[in-house]
Amino acid sequence: MDLIQQWQRGDSSAFEALFHHSKDMVFRTALLMVGDPRQAEDMLQEAFVKVYKSKDKFEGDETSFRRWLCRITINVCIDSHRRKAPPLFSLEEMGGDGFEPAEPGSTRARFEERDAIWQAMRSLDGKHRSVVVLRYFHELPYQEISQILDIPVGTVKSRLNTAIRTLHRVLVNEERKRLP
Repeated sequence: MDLIQQWQRGDSSAFEALFHHSKDMVFRTALLMVGDPRQAEDMLQEAFVKVYKSKDKFEGDETSFRRWLCRITINVCIDSHRRKAPPLFSLEEMGGDGFEPAEPGSTRARFEERDAIWQAMRSLDGKHRSVVVLRYFHELPYQEISQILDIPVGTVKSRLNTAIRTLHRVLVNEERKRLP
């Protein structure tokens, strides 16, 4: 009997094993979706609570469990984003260290590039961000993304195309703002 069957028959240690086996993937997915480690931890907990409450609804093996869990995680993150207004920051809260130009190739430049990508990712809505996360961060094939999100492969490709164009536009606009 596999872990899924044990868990569905009420074995709490089987659920604990599934949790420990999957928690890193769930946290990474949530972090990529929400961009904040504390919020990602909340999403991890919420996703596993939903999984636990839905154990009788799940039909499948450990491979399909992983897809199901990924879908639940993404949906929890999208729902959380819909409930929350984005935080606003003032320049005073950001600190008084100034904004000095970075040397190309420096650690600071790489940090600024990574920050720009995160900011651009925030411009995507949940359905577009989820396909980017699954394709480029989890390196999943289109077919598996299609199964996780329960959408046709063509829709996956279309959303990726739209997301990439949006990210490109946001990043180019940000770069133009930085130029004198």
